[in-house]
Amino acid sequence: MSECPLCNETNNCAISLGNKPETCWCMNVTIAPQLLEKAAPESNTCICQKCVDEWNEKGRF
Repeated sequence: MSECPLCNETNNCAISLGNKPETCWCMNVTIAPQLLEKAAPESNTCICQKCVDEWNEKGRF
């Protein structure tokens, strides 16, 4: 399993779990560019839903 580059918790990425990309939770949400910038560009891992939800609700995580 992969870890979120922002909080280091499991990101529940469908691809890292061996499932089809279209089954991933992230396919149905908008991820703000500002949040993507906070993740290390070289990390190549997905941000978790908790961090995305917090950003979308509060503008921060």
